[in-house]
Amino acid sequence: MISFRHKTIRYLKTLILSLLFVHTGTAQNFNTEVEPSININENVQDLIEIVGTAKNLTNTNYTLKYKLSVIQNDINKNSSKNSQSGFFTLKPYETKNLSNTIVNQNSSLIVLLIIYDENDEIISTSRKELNGDKNKEKIKVSYKKMNEGIILKGLVTENTKTKSGKDFYDYFYQNYSLSGNQTSKIIIIDEIISYGRTTRLVVKVNDEIIYQFFAKPKLEYLKEQAEIAFRELNRYLQYLENRNEYTTQY
Repeated sequence: MISFRHKTIRYLKTLILSLLFVHTGTAQNFNTEVEPSININENVQDLIEIVGTAKNLTNTNYTLKYKLSVIQNDINKNSSKNSQSGFFTLKPYETKNLSNTIVNQNSSLIVLLIIYDENDEIISTSRKELNGDKNKEKIKVSYKKMNEGIILKGLVTENTKTKSGKDFYDYFYQNYSLSGNQTSKIIIIDEIISYGRTTRLVVKVNDEIIYQFFAKPKLEYLKEQAEIAFRELNRYLQYLENRNEYTTQY
C-alpha cells in the first residue's frame, strides 16, 4: 500500500516534469519578437558601463517591462546584486536603450536582462558573463579585421543642399548612432531638387531606396520623418538578415 507521503512525492515529481516540459516548449519562442542585448562599454578608472538594449523585430507596437540584474563577485568572493527595472514602449523595428549601470571591471560579473510582456510573461532573455580582466569586452570599435580586410560600421554619408536637408540628416544620424544597431552597409542621405523650389530627401542603403519624402522647414516635421526613416532602416536590415538566414539554411 502506497503511503500518503509517497503519493505526494510522486505528484510533485510529475508536476515538476510537466512544468519543465511547458517551459521547454515555450522557451523556443523567446527573442523572436523582441531581441534583447547586453552591451559592455569600457570606461575610465577600471570601470565598465553595462547597457541593456531591446530591438523590435516586428511591425507591432509593444508596451513591455524590463529587468536588468548585475551579480558581482569581488576577489574575496563577496557577492552583491544590483537590479534595475521599468516599463518602456517599442515602435515597429525600433531599437532602444533600456538601462545602464557602471561597475568595477576587475570583478567577476553575471549580467541578466529579462523582458516581460503586459501580462508579466517572459518573452526575451539575454545573459552575459565577465571574469574580470581576463574577459574585457571592447564593444566600441569602429572596424574589425576579417580576412585581411576592414569592415566599417555606422557610416552615413550626406549629399544635402538645404538647411532642411541638413537638419534631417542630423536628426537621423542621432537616432542611428545612439541605437547601438549599426550596420556595415553604407547609408546615404541624398537631397534631390524637385518641382518648383521643393526638394526630396532620399534615404538609401547602398543603392536601395528605403524611404523618401518632400522636405519642409519645420523642425518637428523633420524630426518625425527622421524617426520614420530610422524605423524603415531597421525594417530593411531585419529583412536582409532574415533573407540571409533563410539562404544559409537552404
